[in-house]
Amino acid sequence: MKLEAAGRPTVLVATGALRELADQTAHDLGLDDLRVVSVAHPIGGVDPDEIRRRADAVVDEVLGLLTGTTGGNS
Repeated sequence: MKLEAAGRPTVLVATGALRELADQTAHDLGLDDLRVVSVAHPIGGVDPDEIRRRADAVVDEVLGLLTGTTGGNS
């Protein structure tokens, strides 16, 4: 929140299982337009190569949200 307030665009990356909690928390904090990208759950205990694949799969979406070249939350 502080980064956004300072003019630094941010994107929250949440696992699918925690996406609803992330959206509700953002709403509760008055951040209904918070940019959120979902990745597969879980993260803990997952092979590092799989985590890299998951990250690679959302890089373009995150960059688009940061630069304003893609719409909406996924």
